[in-house]
Order: sequence, then structure tokens, then C-alpha cells
Amino acid sequence: MYATFTRIAVVVAAFTIAGLGLITGCSGSITWEEARQADTYEAYQSYVEDNPEGEHVEEAQNRADNRYWDAIKEDSTAEAYETYLEEFPDGAFRTDAQGRLNQISSASMATKGRVTGSNVIIRSDHTTESPSAGVVAREGTVVQILDLYSSGNSKEAILKRDVTIITNGNQISLPEGKAVKILSDRSDSVRASFSTPQYGATEATISKNNIEAMSGEKWYKIQTNDDITGWIYGKFIEEL
Repeated sequence: MYATFTRIAVVVAAFTIAGLGLITGCSGSITWEEARQADTYEAYQSYVEDNPEGEHVEEAQNRADNRYWDAIKEDSTAEAYETYLEEFPDGAFRTDAQGRLNQISSASMATKGRVTGSNVIIRSDHTTESPSAGVVAREGTVVQILDLYSSGNSKEAILKRDVTIITNGNQISLPEGKAVKILSDRSDSVRASFSTPQYGATEATISKNNIEAMSGEKWYKIQTNDDITGWIYGKFIEEL
């Protein structure tokens, strides 16, 4: 339910939400035309309270929701979005409010890490098969660590050095840190699959000396300064 006018006045004062001037000096019920002319959260909320069966109640509630969100959408405090969710549990911006709240909560718990490689891929999930969410180009870049995941029993591996292989008559150069999936294990090599922009999905035999298994290794969920969020293999993160 929408809160009373008095309660909102207290909330506004407590959280210093700019632009929500209180309607004072009014006598009697506020009309729809008066609410529209004022075009504020308080005006629409007063109309709803004064005219619970009014013709424009639904529109007034929607406009109150919009004006309230306009006032807090740039706020950086968790309290602002918690208050919105309390006042508008079914509001049009509840998903945005919850997302902002989650971001603020994660940032407050985050620690810092340093990326120890260049052109390190940020994955959308903690697996080498998930899509790329971006790249950390420069070694030494400092990022926020948001979460940690242990990979468990995995068939994934990365290359320990630059490798050139020949398969199906094609010479393919793979960089250090390239992710591959192990298909089968041999005495001194593995059969692995990987993907490249030029050749797409490919299989090849790679020496075990050139790969590092990722089973039991860590993945870090990170956020960069330009707001890219995703997962980086633990080998490329140094906790600070």
C-alpha cells in the first residue's frame, strides 16, 4: 500500500531527497487539476489519499511512483532504494531499485585485486565456455573483487605459453592464457577443443607441457572501473 502523506514527509526529510517540496497551506481535498499543476510526488499522493475512489487514482499512483523515482534514481545510498521498495513494493522501478541496492551492497563488501596478465578475458560466468563480458587490457589493473568460486572437478585448462599448432592443414597460433576444454587424456598430450575468430570451433592435440589444468582452481567475480562485471580465472588475480 502507498504510505500516508505524513510518513512520506518524514522519509523525505530523513534521506534529503531533493525536489520533493511538501504541499502546505491546503484546505480540503486536493483536486486532480491541482495535483497535475503541482506535478509532485506529494501532490499525487495527497490526491490518492483525499480521493480513494477518484477517477484518476490509478494515474495518480503511477505519477507518484515516477516522481519519487526521479528524485532518488541518482542516489548512492542503500536507504534511498530500500525506502522506495517499502513505499512501492509493486512499483514500476522495483527491479531497478533492487539492482541498485545489490550493487551498493556488493561494493561495500568488495575487496581489491590486481590483474596479473594483459588482455585477460572477463567471462559472464565462472567457466571458460561462457561468453566474454569484456577484456582487461593492461597488466596491473586494479579491480573490485565481488565474489569467489572454486571450479571443482573441471575438464578446462589454459595454455601456459604461446603455442602454434597445425590441424587440418591450418597453422593456428594460440596465446598464453587461452582457454581449452580437454576431450581426452593421453600419455604426454591431450586432445582439446577451443575456438578462434578465424577458424571457429577446433580440435587439436596439445602437449601436456603447454597446458595447466583448472580443476580445483579459483575464479574471481570482479568489477572494473568502467563498470564491467564478470569472472576472471584465479591465476590472473592477485588479492590486495
